Amino acid sequence: MGFYLALLTGQHMNHKKRTRETHQGTGKPSCRLALMPAMLIAAFGCANTAWAVEGGVVAAGSGAIKTQGSKTTISQSTDKMIVNWKNFNIGKDQSVIVNQPGATSAVLNRVTTADATQIDGVLKANGRVFVVNPAGVVFGKSAKVDVGSLVASTLDVTDQQFMDGGKLGLNGSRNINLYSRGGEGKVTNNGQLSAQESVVLLGTQAANYGTIRAKDVTLGAANGVAMQMNDSGFGVMLGRQAQNALAANYGVIAAKGGDVELSAAATGAMLGTVVQNTGQIEATSASLGRGGSITLGAVRDGKIGVGGRLTADNTIRITTTPTFPFPSSPYDASTAPDGSARALTGHDITVASDAKIKAASGYVNIGSAGGDVTMNGKIVSDLADITAAGGTVATNGRIDADQVSLGGAAVDINAPINAGSMVAVSSDGDVHQRADVKATTGSVYVAGINIIQADGVKTSAGTRVSLISRSVNPNTVPAGQIRVANVTGKTINIIGGDIALAGNLKADGDISVKSMQYMPPCPEGMACAQVMQGGHLVQTGNVISRNGNVALNAATALLQQPSSVTKAGSDVALKAFEVQTGRIQAGNQIAVDAYVTRVGGKLTAREISLPANTENTDGNIRIKAKSANL
Repeated sequence: MGFYLALLTGQHMNHKKRTRETHQGTGKPSCRLALMPAMLIAAFGCANTAWAVEGGVVAAGSGAIKTQGSKTTISQSTDKMIVNWKNFNIGKDQSVIVNQPGATSAVLNRVTTADATQIDGVLKANGRVFVVNPAGVVFGKSAKVDVGSLVASTLDVTDQQFMDGGKLGLNGSRNINLYSRGGEGKVTNNGQLSAQESVVLLGTQAANYGTIRAKDVTLGAANGVAMQMNDSGFGVMLGRQAQNALAANYGVIAAKGGDVELSAAATGAMLGTVVQNTGQIEATSASLGRGGSITLGAVRDGKIGVGGRLTADNTIRITTTPTFPFPSSPYDASTAPDGSARALTGHDITVASDAKIKAASGYVNIGSAGGDVTMNGKIVSDLADITAAGGTVATNGRIDADQVSLGGAAVDINAPINAGSMVAVSSDGDVHQRADVKATTGSVYVAGINIIQADGVKTSAGTRVSLISRSVNPNTVPAGQIRVANVTGKTINIIGGDIALAGNLKADGDISVKSMQYMPPCPEGMACAQVMQGGHLVQTGNVISRNGNVALNAATALLQQPSSVTKAGSDVALKAFEVQTGRIQAGNQIAVDAYVTRVGGKLTAREISLPANTENTDGNIRIKAKSANL
């Protein structure tokens, strides 16, 4: 047996070149190991060990396939060529070299047997290489691919469409349709994939554990795909959904001068994550500004999980497409068949605590249709736009951006937001702010039914700060509650139902706080006792306008703690049914308009106007001369 093993390793045999060649699909490879006993050929598999690939037949176009030792050379004569293979396996010490007429020439390597393709060696080409196997395509850790473009897919294409280069589109591009042949294989990369143009991995599951470097990179999970082909590469649009779809990156993806897209069209995956990143994705723009974008998208069902690092020169999009509980197009967001409003179903997006999302000179758009968005990681960009239609947006990680926009059925701000020109928060429900929010040079706008700021939290803006109860409409809905902590801005505007000024308000210009009241309407044709709601304004902190006016207006009661300070460079105006004052100072005038007024602190101004029935304690009112300073 030792002698036979020596023959296999070549230690006791002459090194002779072993060659097989196929022309136009007419030749058949032979196995020339004449000294090897039949039982060893059966045990070790002559075809799988001697040749890099096996059973290649040129089915369309023209070219030649030649194997010499561990190297197989595919020489393509026509611009398009199709080769049907028994297997397209490439061993660790084996290589396949494809010589093509040009960079946009394409060869389709289709595997016709039931075994998955395993590539552990070298695959090189100067043009576009398709590897299609419904049973799956796996690139091992030792795989090294260097091509013009690579498409590895479990989805097939018809010979006619491939040879025609697809159907001609309106914009001059060519479109081909890839479809499922019923296989449930996966496309997985553990090695190193490099391409001058594009790397595209397609199947019901497409995952990268290794390294992919190309101008454009796409990982798509679906049972059907429309692929657009042009001189610069490929574009992919997902079609028919797949069960257990997954597009995932656990390794490194680098797109220089192009874009990266991970997308999944899933069905029946409501509780599952169908797009996931825990690795590193980098997309840099070309000198002419093209590319530099990253897209993670889930179509119909499933969730998106984001960890690791996403870095792009331009834009980063992480979005889900809505699903409705009716058997119709997921893009029809109007009504159900019975005319009722459609209800969105959940598509959660979760950004892990170790994640860092950075769009160097562009924007980050994270949007969930019908699910929640939970931001545990950090975002750095020019514009951070985060929305959850029908769900909750929770920011548990820091956001640094020139502009920040948050929107959802509810918004929870649990980590600092540092912006330049704008922070805009808009909720159909409540807004809970437990961390600082800042717009250094611009404005902060927060709108929700109830706005609750935790003790000690700071909200600051270079221009205007607005806190608005979205439900302020006395004819239809009650005004919400607003609890204000510490707010600083050039001007401050607060409008709500019951308002508590629990912290300090400071502005260079005007400060306006208005507490409104709501009267529920009686049902049509009925008499009822109507109970007023809202309209209370309670101040326990300080309200200070350095150069402007302070106007506090409440529909029912305006109650200032005796120790609280209200100060304005110009005028202070208090208006309510009932007013109880604290300490007030005004550069010009203090005016109180109320049915019931109680002075609980010292009032100091050049002019003071109080109702005739004001309850006062001696020494509380001090009139300053015009020349005096407060």
